[in-house]
Amino acid sequence: MRFFSPHAHGARQNSPSPGATFPRISRKGRNRRQRTGEVRELPQGAQAQPGNPASYAGGLLPDATAAPGLWPVAAICVTACLSLLLVEFAGSPDAFLSIFPAYGNGLDSYWVLRVKAWWVASILVGYMALPAIVMSLLPGKRLRDCHLSWRGFAQHYWLYVGLYGAVLPVIWLVSQTPAFYTFYPMYPQAGRSWFDLLMWEGMYAGQFIALEFFFRGFLVGGLSRHIGALAVPVSVIPYMMIHFTKPWPEATASIVAGFVLGWLAWKTKSIWGGVCVHCAVAATMDLLALAHKGQLPWLNG
Repeated sequence: MRFFSPHAHGARQNSPSPGATFPRISRKGRNRRQRTGEVRELPQGAQAQPGNPASYAGGLLPDATAAPGLWPVAAICVTACLSLLLVEFAGSPDAFLSIFPAYGNGLDSYWVLRVKAWWVASILVGYMALPAIVMSLLPGKRLRDCHLSWRGFAQHYWLYVGLYGAVLPVIWLVSQTPAFYTFYPMYPQAGRSWFDLLMWEGMYAGQFIALEFFFRGFLVGGLSRHIGALAVPVSVIPYMMIHFTKPWPEATASIVAGFVLGWLAWKTKSIWGGVCVHCAVAATMDLLALAHKGQLPWLNG
């Protein structure tokens, strides 16, 4: 930021150069940002005002007085809480049993697969359908704000290929531990047949699309228009917490993954790279676990 001395070269006191009085965004863009409560840039030559957080850090913080931008943020946060609650409780096996009770010994060989399908369905509703509806209805918001750009992924796909290559040796090392191959696959009968494996991996991929949409699209994309890059660490906290039921190395790694995938989604405006990495890593983990247990479908005939 450049300030002008009132005594330099005979300039009039407290008078900046003519070009310094114009903001760096158009009037139309400035009005739109004020309506939606987005981050504001300071005009050139303007000084930080005490008590106004938006006047510091080059406009990285939103204008605290822009009330219209507060309730969309609140709506996104409340929706996120409802989504997490829905997946945690409505998607549980107990919820499935309360609606589809098992009588006597009437559990067939695909009962567990149906429970997993119920869990995936709750994720599709909680992490994708509900946030998509809210984002579509919020004034000043659009569904494409959830980082749905395919072009951003196509231009940076090599970054995600590199990420998968970097974590592959780590996955192989961790797969040697009993805690890993007793936990994965999360569907225990995945190695029973090709049908079981393909059905499970297909449902598993679907829930990763919903997961990336929720954390890197709805949270990062929806909040970044108000708090900028701070939306990334905000999204990492609940993302790490949903991994509490996983082995501790994976729960710890989810913090790093949350920051990396969140930052990439924020920069590329695309969640699809994260979807591909998640699906590739998950399929690799399941196949390694099945291989260690000798349960690969092609080994069972």
